[in-house]
Amino acid sequence: MTTIRILFFLLAAVVSRAQTPEPEVSIADTQRRTLTSAKIGQRYALLVSLPAGYAKSGQSYPVLYVLDGWHFPLMAFIQQNNVYSKRMRPVIIVNVSHGPTDYMALRARDFTPTRTAREANSGGAAVFLDFLEHELIPFVDRTWRTVPTDRGLLGHSYAGLFAIYALEQRPALFQRIVASPSLEWDGRLLLTAARDRLRILSTPVRLDLSVGDEGDNTDSTTAFAKILDELKPAGLDYRFTVYRGESHNSVRLVSFPAGLYWAYLPAP
Repeated sequence: MTTIRILFFLLAAVVSRAQTPEPEVSIADTQRRTLTSAKIGQRYALLVSLPAGYAKSGQSYPVLYVLDGWHFPLMAFIQQNNVYSKRMRPVIIVNVSHGPTDYMALRARDFTPTRTAREANSGGAAVFLDFLEHELIPFVDRTWRTVPTDRGLLGHSYAGLFAIYALEQRPALFQRIVASPSLEWDGRLLLTAARDRLRILSTPVRLDLSVGDEGDNTDSTTAFAKILDELKPAGLDYRFTVYRGESHNSVRLVSFPAGLYWAYLPAP
């Protein structure tokens, strides 16, 4: 009987240990918050990467807003790498995530400026831009120590389309923009708008524009860059890079770090 009790105890211990969940991997100096937009009725996850030593520094930092939550691990790595490489000044990075379900439809809604047959749930960029300016940015400024006069925006694909839309509609909202966009939207609508809206900027903006040479956005992004070359917009400091051998998706791994390093170069 004693032997049976011992065997039962050992078996129970093994089962208990097998059912104990392993600890999750966490990234240092990161936080997760949620914010529900009254304007959109959508709950967004905010994946935040803070500069190393933020808690004790007492300093205020510029904020970089990154569209699409799946870029968070890469952004957090760039944040940590900057401590050692010193290629970019410390910033607060706020990734705006649509969550784990229906995110493709939701980003198409929020990032596109017009409603078209291409996407059934499109055309919400104006409302999303209002959300950024009047809900998200004030929330971030209340929650962390920020420099309100130094805001950046990073976007790729539809999010890059939105970044260019934000530049054209409210050029004073973001002072640094890194975009690898899909500009074919609605007959290249934003290329036409650029000729009217980007001649003179009310405040200085630094724009890093990029594209891979193996994607379906190469022609439209190159055409947009040529318009900027023609206009030479007052107040816009921009750079255009075509990354050889990169596709629409792979370009992010080279364009994000390089674009951010350039966009955050100290003023001469």
